[in-house]
Amino acid sequence: MRRWAAIAVLCLCLLSAGCAGLFGDDTAARETVTPAPVPTADAPTAPAQRAPGVVGDRVVNATALGRAHVSHLSNTAYRVHHTRTVMNGSGLRKRVRTRASIGAGYESYTATRTVTGQGVTPREIHSTWRDGRALRRTTVNGSTSTEVVADSRGISGPPRSPRAALFFEPTFNGRLIALFSATNITSIRPGDEVIKQLYGVSLYRIKGTGSTDDSAIATRPVDHVTNVSFSATVTPNGIVRSYALQYTINNGTDTHRVTEILRYSDLGTTDVVFDDRRRQNRTTRPD
Repeated sequence: MRRWAAIAVLCLCLLSAGCAGLFGDDTAARETVTPAPVPTADAPTAPAQRAPGVVGDRVVNATALGRAHVSHLSNTAYRVHHTRTVMNGSGLRKRVRTRASIGAGYESYTATRTVTGQGVTPREIHSTWRDGRALRRTTVNGSTSTEVVADSRGISGPPRSPRAALFFEPTFNGRLIALFSATNITSIRPGDEVIKQLYGVSLYRIKGTGSTDDSAIATRPVDHVTNVSFSATVTPNGIVRSYALQYTINNGTDTHRVTEILRYSDLGTTDVVFDDRRRQNRTTRPD
């Protein structure tokens, strides 16, 4: 019996952290082990790096985030897709759709914007930059006009830069700063596997509801803005790869529901193909 009692005592010592002194010094005997927390499916996991202007679960400096976004896009080729849709009680009131392929450093580009909907004049604007010139073609109600809006040599048009000659700002920098500043951000979480597969990189999602400044959400003066919902995907280095925004405009007796969707794709691998198909500018993915 004494033998079995001794064996039992020894086993208990081996299973106890307090008996570490059997095999080490007194310090090891005094150490305790704290179990690691077990993550749950809903628990947010912080990415290794936050984008400039993002701290914890807050966007503390929207201007810094916008600056990083512009800086990275200025040095690479990309495609940008933006759609703004306004709905009223009877259906589609107005839709503005913008598509562009931009070469690295704006050395070449092609961009198209279409405007459709009830009570608006159908319109299409198409702009290109190549051979040092910006050509813009505008079609309104089937009537088309063409003009040279910029010439780097100052011969057939004003000597404007390629980016200044474009009819819109392809980085949407001003809009992004306004939305990140005015929206009540509610969460910043790592993107799921579906988002990672869609964009090919790790990023995180920023969500928000409501706003602190109606004038920053609406693109024109209105009486009230309600039901604001915002979601964006951002890379750790600050590129805003996409955003989706919805809000309701109340202006007198009129109520409209607005949806904006922005997405960047093909970063570093964009082909700028012109209408005549005679020239193609290929930009390879950077190392």
